[in-house]
Amino acid sequence: MRKSDLIMEFSAEFGTTKKDAKEMVSWFEKQIVDGVKSGDEVVLDIGKFQIKKTPARQGRNPQTGEMIKIKAKTKPVFKASKKFKDSLTK
Repeated sequence: MRKSDLIMEFSAEFGTTKKDAKEMVSWFEKQIVDGVKSGDEVVLDIGKFQIKKTPARQGRNPQTGEMIKIKAKTKPVFKASKKFKDSLTK
């Protein structure tokens, strides 16, 4: 399902215009991004969005065998809830 499909479903389910549905879906996305960006966990029934930090470390260039420095990273992570996982197996 793409964002456009979600907007169509939302519009049909709640009887709103596609423009209003698009604004609401975009608002919801922004709330998730802003919450995670500020360092908070965003918890929903389907799971939680959070930030995972990986420290800087040493690595090896596979072509030359030379040791290299790998920078620390901050990346978004989604962890599915047990309820969501269970619903997929039923």
